Amino acid sequence: MNWRPLIPFLFTSAAMVAGVMSLLEAATGNLFASAQLIMLSMILDGLDGQVARSLKATSAFGAELDTFVDIVSFGVAPAFLAWSAALHEYGALGVILVCSIVLSGASRLARFRIVDPQRGQQGYLGLPITVLGGWLAVVVLISESALFQPDWMSLVDGPMATLTWTVTVMFVLLQVSHLRYEKPTKIPILFGASLVAVVCLFLTREIAVAAAVAIAAAMFLYGFVTPFLPKHDVVIEIDSDDDEEPVPVRHG
Repeated sequence: MNWRPLIPFLFTSAAMVAGVMSLLEAATGNLFASAQLIMLSMILDGLDGQVARSLKATSAFGAELDTFVDIVSFGVAPAFLAWSAALHEYGALGVILVCSIVLSGASRLARFRIVDPQRGQQGYLGLPITVLGGWLAVVVLISESALFQPDWMSLVDGPMATLTWTVTVMFVLLQVSHLRYEKPTKIPILFGASLVAVVCLFLTREIAVAAAVAIAAAMFLYGFVTPFLPKHDVVIEIDSDDDEEPVPVRHG
């Protein structure tokens, strides 16, 4: 029996469970824990591919399952968390934004499956869904930390709300854009730093908030700055009259 594919499958399954548990926590009003679970799912989702490649246990099944994890953990769960935290106060606008978060993420993933035969290993076309999902998780975590005056960190009105939802709308648009992003987890030190930051989210509230601020800043820079830096290996969509699959293109 070949046991190697079982290991990445367990990581992928754990990421899915974390996403589902995030939904359940948000439904019961525990928004802080819901945000933590989204970030836990993100790390598990990053580990499953690395484990699969290191064990030479990659498979089409694993790649497809990973897509379903993405839409649950970084599309539906963050959208529901945002609704529970504040967007239910916005009436029709809140409903539109929640639906936009999910639809943009689903469109991003559908295009990812069609356009990118390398599954992101050479870069992304459009903002990865994990960035918007992670952004929503960490800002809700900061808001729900009870370490600040409620008016300062309110996601319903005030400067924090304006910043949060403005960035969210822009991330929604960037997900379906044709801007090209590198894959940050290909750099071991960045993935290691991300792992440490997510672990910190489960420590004291003070440490968790400091880590959440650092993660939010990193996602802000990744979303708005890195597409305009010198490009490395990326995947782009090539228009063609033929029904050929897109191919990766190297940019110096």
